[in-house]
Amino acid sequence: MSSRPTPRDPASGSRLSHIAIATPNADALAKTLVKALGGQPAGEELLDAGALRVVFVRVGTVMFELLEPRSPEHTVARFIEKRGAGLHHVSLEVPDVQRALDVARAAGAEAIDSAPRPGAHGSKVAFLHPKSFGGVLFEVSEPGEEA
Repeated sequence: MSSRPTPRDPASGSRLSHIAIATPNADALAKTLVKALGGQPAGEELLDAGALRVVFVRVGTVMFELLEPRSPEHTVARFIEKRGAGLHHVSLEVPDVQRALDVARAAGAEAIDSAPRPGAHGSKVAFLHPKSFGGVLFEVSEPGEEA
């Protein structure tokens, strides 16, 4: 049996979209990524009605999203309070986020989102629960027009 994905496989053509790090100070972390690892600043965006600031830094071929909560009620603020700063999620770009979400649920994975929601750069995203993936929060992301 081949381990290659089939055309019906939602992961076909998927690739690493980004690695997200929760941090109380995105500017300080961005500066470290630039100076220590040769990263390149790649912009920033406010999400969730301004409650979350996302700073983008590219290191080689890998994009990092630095998640800085701007409200103590934001889920990322609660994440930092409970677990401390660090890895928040790994995002995989998929051609069809709804299909990827449906297939993951059909395979027994627990989804956090029942339907895709807006993400950075006009993307559509959905999150899959860490208890289904060895303690790691996964995001499936379909690029938007701005990507």
